[in-house]
Order: sequence, then structure tokens, then C-alpha cells
Amino acid sequence: MLWSLNGVFIKSLFSAGVGGWGIAGYRSLFACLVLTPWVLRRRGPVRERAGVAAVVITFTAMCATFVIATTRTTAANAILLQYTAPAWVFMLSPWITRERASAAQVWSLGFALAGVAVIFGCQFESGQGGLILGLMAGVVFGVQTVLFRRVRRVNPLVLVWFACGGSGVLLTGVSLLTETNEWTAATVGWLALMGAVQFALPYVFYSAGLGRVTAQQGVLLVLLEPILNPLWVWLIAAEVPHPSTLAGGGLIMTSVLYVTLMRLRGGGNVDRSIPNNDN
Repeated sequence: MLWSLNGVFIKSLFSAGVGGWGIAGYRSLFACLVLTPWVLRRRGPVRERAGVAAVVITFTAMCATFVIATTRTTAANAILLQYTAPAWVFMLSPWITRERASAAQVWSLGFALAGVAVIFGCQFESGQGGLILGLMAGVVFGVQTVLFRRVRRVNPLVLVWFACGGSGVLLTGVSLLTETNEWTAATVGWLALMGAVQFALPYVFYSAGLGRVTAQQGVLLVLLEPILNPLWVWLIAAEVPHPSTLAGGGLIMTSVLYVTLMRLRGGGNVDRSIPNNDN
């Protein structure tokens, strides 16, 4: 539920004069600070440094594309297009992890691409910039997911800490060079709250929760994020999704749910690592 608050925070901060690069960067920096006490308990030698660096780069790209997409299109479009990630995981895994695609993944890809076609076909003329960035966020999220699986010798929470710190430094640097942000005590406070409550604590809660529930339950519960995100924005900011977003988003979420349920039904392994998403 906390991950799903990103749309509300991004819309509010952008309206208050903070640019997309700044929102993404300072959120990551504050999240890194909040995660530090948990990471210090797990300190040790950093292994697979090349893999960690790759995770930081893709995490940075994912944060930037998703946050800026949310400033340029509806929150519903941004989050649902980001959730095309499983389709891109299916396409990338044979080259990166040598995993063979299943029939469920093929069907999932078809549903996801149909959903993207519906959204783009009905809204491209009025908001192509935000839609393209949202889809890019999904592609990068897919790459991020595959890379995260490869860096298995690093504690997931420690890996998130590196990703937040690295992305925070890189994105705030771009913000300082390209944006003129309107800083007030209120905007700084909201950014700190966003970094802590929306970005950092969900990773801690999810990590702790997976020790108490099954991995299957954890995976399915995370799917509440793309459903609740547009709901909060509609309730608080009165942003109403386009009808094609509901139709196309339904297909995208069907693809995600379908491939997840097929993996569970088939007895396949469900990844217990922390989902390294932007949200």
C-alpha cells in the first residue's frame, strides 16, 4: 500500500514546483538515509560489484522514467505501463539468465502488448511523451528485475540501499544542472516523507513480511500497487483515468496475474527477493 502512494506524492510535488528529476533524486537520497540502520546490521564485503553497478544504473533509469512519466501523463498510465515489465523479462531472460520461456509467459506477453496497443492507440496524440516514458519505465523495470536475480550473493536490502544511494546522487546531479526547483520547507518535508514512507519502509516491510507469509502471498499482495495508485490520485487529486487506460490496463494486469498464477500452479520457484521497483 505504501508503494502505491507514489502517484499522489509525485503529482503534489510537481504542482508545488519540484521537477521530475528532483523528485526522483531526492526521494532516493532520503530513502537511502532511512535504510542505512537496517543495512549496517548486514554490513560485510560487497560481492559481484559489476552486477551491483549494473543494478544501480538500471534503477536510476527506472526511477527517472517512471517519475517523469507520471508528471507528463496520468498516474494510471505511468504505473500500468511500468507493469509491462514481466513481458520484457520474458523477452530478455533467454539472453541474460538463460531461462527458457514458458507457455504462460507467451500468453502474458500477448495480453501485455494488447493492453499497450489500446492505451497508445487512444491517447498517443494527446500525451505521447508521458506514454513513451511510461513504457520505457516498464522496459527498464524488466531489465532491473533480471539483473536483480543475477546478483544473488548480495543481501537484497543492501542492494536496494546501493541502488537508492547511487540513483540519488546521479539524479539530483541532473536536477541541479537542468531544473529550477522551488524549494520551501514544505516541499523538502514532503520529499523526506516520500523517501521514508513511500520508498524506503515498503522495502523493509516486504523483506520482513516474506519471512512470515509464503512467497506466493507476497507476490500477489504486491499487485495491489498498480490498482491502488490511480485510486489514491483520483481520490486526492481528482485525476480521472482515460477509458482506454482502464481497458488496456485491465489487459496488462491480466497478463501479470496470469503469468504469476501459472507459475504458482505449476509449482515453479517464486523469487523471494525484494521487488526492486520504483514505486
